[in-house]
Amino acid sequence: MAQPGKVPPLWLPPQNIRLGVNIDHIATLRQARGGTTAYPSLLFFADECRQGGADQITIHLREDRRHIQDRDLEDLCRVRLLSLNLEMAATDEMLAIALMRKPDWVCFVPEKREELTTEGGLDVASKAEWLRDATQKLASVGTRVSMFIESDIRQVEASARTGAHAVEFHTGHWVMKGSMASGVDWSRLEAAAMCAQEQSLSVHAGHGLDYSSARRIKKLPHLVEVNIGHFLVCDGLVAGLRASVMQMVQILNDPNIE
Repeated sequence: MAQPGKVPPLWLPPQNIRLGVNIDHIATLRQARGGTTAYPSLLFFADECRQGGADQITIHLREDRRHIQDRDLEDLCRVRLLSLNLEMAATDEMLAIALMRKPDWVCFVPEKREELTTEGGLDVASKAEWLRDATQKLASVGTRVSMFIESDIRQVEASARTGAHAVEFHTGHWVMKGSMASGVDWSRLEAAAMCAQEQSLSVHAGHGLDYSSARRIKKLPHLVEVNIGHFLVCDGLVAGLRASVMQMVQILNDPNIE
């Protein structure tokens, strides 16, 4: 029986799924004119995300600087409207930048110059020694680390060996190949998420998610966080970014929305 004045644990609401909003493509719009304009302002839209209920801002500082620029990272770290998640390649250059700027999170991602967007997960095992050393260095300045990987148990286990704090599962194939209905890729996601939990890794997910797929991904076991960018920026052109973020937060955390 519960003690007087105390709510029984089973009555407590479930912990909300964190939403990170990737604002890379706001920078893409600015860079369409060679970065010669001060608009659109990333700080303004980061604040719109905050007011819409987002938990963090995600940016990808690519080696070719096609959208996010070094000054954007500097500004977002300086103002720190929300927790900042920096996606970046596993290179010495990017590690040096992250150690200087100290974002809340670094997410290591694979990167190819010719790709339009991140096409797959990082092969953690092939860079295990470098990633282990980088994770230790980042942890020493207060930055947590996640690995952007496929829903592959071997990659989950390799990520755990680096000392990473989280894995972010690449949901792009699951969403874009129309495999949401087949159940095969979903089973892989479930198995990988269970493995991550067993390895004491926080479970994150992202890439290609929209309102429809968010209704499904929120049922992934042990899911703590999703990162969504392109869809929210596009939908925000119609509804306003703050309203789009508010709707996504509701979908992710309202148990009555299936």
